[in-house]
Amino acid sequence: MDQSTNTEHSPGLPLLPVAVMEEILLNVPAQQVICVCRLVCREWMSIVDSASFWRERCRREGFKPRVADKKPKDWQAFYFLCKKRHNLLKNPCAKENLKGWLILKNGGDLWTVENMFAPHPDDTVTKCFVTSYDLCLKSQLIDLEKEGYNPAFLDDIQPDIIISDWYAPRWDCGSQYEICVDLLNQKKVIVKTFKPEIVTFPQWNDQQWKQMTHVFKDYGRGVRFIRFTHGGQDTQFWAGWYGIRVTNSSVEIYPATESPDISHLPVAVMEEMFLYVPAQQVICVCRLVCREWMSIVDSASFWRERCRREGFKPRVADKKPKDWQAFYFLCKKRHNLLKNPSAKENFNGWVILKNGGDLWTVENMFAAHPDKTVTKCFVTSYTLCLKSQLIDLEKEGYNPAFLDEIQPDIIISDWYAPRHDCGSQYEICVDLLNQKKEIVKTFKPKIVTFPQWHDPRWKQMTHVFKDYGRGVRFIRFTHGGKDTKFWAGWYGIRVTNSSVEIYPATEA
Repeated sequence: MDQSTNTEHSPGLPLLPVAVMEEILLNVPAQQVICVCRLVCREWMSIVDSASFWRERCRREGFKPRVADKKPKDWQAFYFLCKKRHNLLKNPCAKENLKGWLILKNGGDLWTVENMFAPHPDDTVTKCFVTSYDLCLKSQLIDLEKEGYNPAFLDDIQPDIIISDWYAPRWDCGSQYEICVDLLNQKKVIVKTFKPEIVTFPQWNDQQWKQMTHVFKDYGRGVRFIRFTHGGQDTQFWAGWYGIRVTNSSVEIYPATESPDISHLPVAVMEEMFLYVPAQQVICVCRLVCREWMSIVDSASFWRERCRREGFKPRVADKKPKDWQAFYFLCKKRHNLLKNPSAKENFNGWVILKNGGDLWTVENMFAAHPDKTVTKCFVTSYTLCLKSQLIDLEKEGYNPAFLDEIQPDIIISDWYAPRHDCGSQYEICVDLLNQKKEIVKTFKPKIVTFPQWHDPRWKQMTHVFKDYGRGVRFIRFTHGGKDTKFWAGWYGIRVTNSSVEIYPATEA
């Protein structure tokens, strides 16, 4: 019998069915399958080179395309990219302080690391990097070849490069966030760049974490490095660390079929998806992705539909907003700018200008208020009592350019009532002020006088500031009064439930 080796099958093994050989190879480490088993004979090579072999390895190890009906062109490349996939950034969540990061800008009181100010969607993330009152930027340079990505593989396969970064403001201070990610060639010359517009947050924001994402696709040959840079600052110039927070950053190499491709979806479907994304993120992230997304986000129909779903309607049904996006955000932001309007915190938030007679005091309601939740009121005495609040519109999150260009209506409301057994007087003055606190517009009606034995029910004073011109930066609200009998104690006018609100013009 001829004892020579049969080069057409594996030496030392009987001829086995292909299915059995495939099962054996599926239990061999993938790297060894490629580097050893594939070179044994033609039969083994044909098994190792088959799409079905790598598809089955993917199935067993749980590697699936994100889009179920979008199959990889190359299952072997897909398998190895999934197997190799990890975050290429070192120390992305500040667990090792600033280790691994190159500090480019260290403004104000410098970068620092803090525990989370607001919980992160990933509850394993417990620390973040924090910026100060001047620009803070930090960076990492990723060497793709050192990370194990072969240059020829990068050039021929061009796997997607997925960028993700999480950022959040403090609620009590305005801040700015910026990011720039460059794909570089061997000489560190830029091949592709992702650099969206700077994201600015007003003071008194929701402080929730937002995610910035980007996918580099079809970036061409020659990419060898990735430079990831991010940071920001606060906008109030406050000493300490009130600037933007960043954490849980990532740069990952994905199989191309793993990155979600939604560019083919109809506009109506894309619009429906965006309607479920937080409005701030739609503006700051989605709008910057491509022209098609920008056109959806900039359309009046998109914001009109958001208003409809969230119940924001013009008060006059046949009077439509000129700018539905501005209308939406003003409705979303609308709240009483006066602090402690109904005396729940005694006089907290108010400046006492006149404290005549037996001084201001706080009492329970003498007569029921139309709003049943209002249970306390401020009460004046037998000579003039006045109190005031100054509202800084920029600190409340209203951008100066927005105020000048849009000039939203400013709605004043105040509730006042006399005692039935004593005469009293009520007065109010509301000033719109410029940056130097000079008066731009004033609302100061005549003093209201009540005789003794008058109906003690509550009355409402209202006023709408419209078309007040450019330059308004502050609102000064002043009100009060006295009794007219000069009786010791607190027989003067009562005031409560005061409000100053910024409304879309069509809401007035």
